[in-house]
Amino acid sequence: MIPFKVERFMFHRGRRLYGFVVEGFSRPGVLATVTGIVAERGLDITYYSTGIVKKGERGAGIFFVDFTGSTVEPEELVEEFRRLDFVTDVRMIRPTVEGFIADDVAFPVMLGPHRAIILPEPALKGFLIDFRERLGSGGEAMLYHLGREVGAESARHINEAAESIGVTSLDDKFNIGTKVFMSLGYGILEILEFSEEPPYLKARVYNSIECELGRGSRRPFSHYVRGLIDGFSSYILNRDMFAEETRCIAMGDPYCQFEVRERPPPQPS
Repeated sequence: MIPFKVERFMFHRGRRLYGFVVEGFSRPGVLATVTGIVAERGLDITYYSTGIVKKGERGAGIFFVDFTGSTVEPEELVEEFRRLDFVTDVRMIRPTVEGFIADDVAFPVMLGPHRAIILPEPALKGFLIDFRERLGSGGEAMLYHLGREVGAESARHINEAAESIGVTSLDDKFNIGTKVFMSLGYGILEILEFSEEPPYLKARVYNSIECELGRGSRRPFSHYVRGLIDGFSSYILNRDMFAEETRCIAMGDPYCQFEVRERPPPQPS
């Protein structure tokens, strides 16, 4: 697999970077026309992103362009874009300092119909590693319960979206869940075994973002991701499920593995 890069900002020492937001109506050939204008001037597009819209709908593309060593001025591209009959608006993103560009025009960040934030690895380390080091087992418990709530809420959204396109089987809903899990960057999730009755799930996660940060651990390290799996499976199965991590990349295993079973009822006191 190849990594998917989301470049909301870029650092390039000594480069003359500008950004552009081009809004307009979608139709075949729009992307080729816009990028062609840049290519004809010998300029390099260092990043491009566009939202998903249907033909005839209004959308926008955001891209960063490297003008280093070029006699072309950014304002020339703006004028060229504005002359296109499908374009409704063009905004230029100017560099804050030389070698740094950030998208300060498009806000908020959206994932489908929902607002989102992007947490890079340094921020995740503070959340998943430093947090538990400060609070010990209490921090691990909080990470698990946070993950469980996130997993349940994600399952509610995925379940509604799946049923809106006619998906009803639990197998298909879990399969969609694994694809969403990977597309959001948590890791590569595979369902090895699944039983509806009794409820049981054996899952394997490759490249878990949480456990990659915890390499060198002497015990299973996953709490947040384990909670995600718990919350998701509990919602989809409508049972109170509990996951146990039996293998973990933080301990040197090639993957993390979880066995998910129905939580036993509390014993009477």
